[in-house]
Amino acid sequence: MLENYNIVCFGPSDWWGMNPSCATHIISRLAVKNRIVYINPFSSDLLGITTHGGFMTRLLRKLKSMAKPLREITANLYVVSLFFLPLQGLGLIDNVNNILLKLQLRLTLWWLEMSRPILWIENIRCADIIPGFRWRLIVYHVSDLFAECPYTYNKNKLRRRENLVSQYSDMLVCVSRSLYEHKHNGQKNIYYLPHGVDFDIFRYAAERRRFCESLYQFSHPLAGYFGTLTAANDIELLEYCAINLPAVTFVFAGRITGGDYSGLMGLKNTVFLGRVAYEKIPQLCATLDLGLLPWRLTDWIANCNPLKLLEYLAAGKPVVSVPVNEVVSNYSDIVSIALNKEEFYRAIKWELKNDTHERRIKRMAVARARSWENHNRRLCDIIETSLEKKHAAANHCPLGNKVSIGRQVNSRH
Repeated sequence: MLENYNIVCFGPSDWWGMNPSCATHIISRLAVKNRIVYINPFSSDLLGITTHGGFMTRLLRKLKSMAKPLREITANLYVVSLFFLPLQGLGLIDNVNNILLKLQLRLTLWWLEMSRPILWIENIRCADIIPGFRWRLIVYHVSDLFAECPYTYNKNKLRRRENLVSQYSDMLVCVSRSLYEHKHNGQKNIYYLPHGVDFDIFRYAAERRRFCESLYQFSHPLAGYFGTLTAANDIELLEYCAINLPAVTFVFAGRITGGDYSGLMGLKNTVFLGRVAYEKIPQLCATLDLGLLPWRLTDWIANCNPLKLLEYLAAGKPVVSVPVNEVVSNYSDIVSIALNKEEFYRAIKWELKNDTHERRIKRMAVARARSWENHNRRLCDIIETSLEKKHAAANHCPLGNKVSIGRQVNSRH
């Protein structure tokens, strides 16, 4: 296992404002035996957000986060919120932000006495501030098609940064096969490592029938989705299913940050719980009779690997999904795949009617093999192997012959 290293993580989501991302799960476990600084995103782009809604919600959430500049979570884990001007793609503002961000990062590492950390990247906005620091190893965790982020105004600059991060990195870890194939062209030291799941927590809640109290008053069957509710969800599909399945109660647990949910909220058989803390998600999942993955199939969604899928499966729940590549490739034998709203509606009916104990056991067995503990053991092996390769290359190659830009960054110091 990876032990006694300093690690800096440029996180994909705000530590304070969201339920755990894949990075949060990974970093929390690595922090048991390593010192880690988790840096909240400094990539909020008000120009991009204004075209998708949720402007004030995101702005207020980011201001609250920046009010907590440095917090100690555990003895080995610190969360940092850097100050920045929330605009991207504008030359002068980008330059000012880069100066501010580099200065704050240097002060943070000096204050915490962290030398030559491993750099974990899951926010490509950091591309402009990577040079000038002594990184022991640069790991790019490719958890989404970041270059197609729908909330960024200047897509060309976003793609440039994504390319730079890929070039700087000593290794890439992709969470879906689609992302792996997308990045594999000409890239060395690239690995495919899908997400994990808090298996025991979700299994325990389901087996001990620890149900969600806020859903006691609603009739079963319950078909549910938990996660942030945005314009990325296929709201038209959900309305169609709710209207045509009046005996099914559709449950949504998450903060609405975009999209028009007024029509869906007006239906008698829909329930909106708002944001539910992660600690209560296993009970919520245990209460559901079926899990939903109901997104609009953009490139961003098609290439992702949804965390909540394994959480549904760990609880033994049947799942209906749009054709996300990773779901189709790895789970089509235990998940119903629907190409349109009519198929989605029929799949919900079929799964609710045909669920069995044997099928629940099969789903849970798949999730058990993908626990976060198993995931992190494999991840630590990959990182240690890359550290050994980099150390060997440094001892046998002249500094001027190193081909990795990430290594060139290190060789300046």
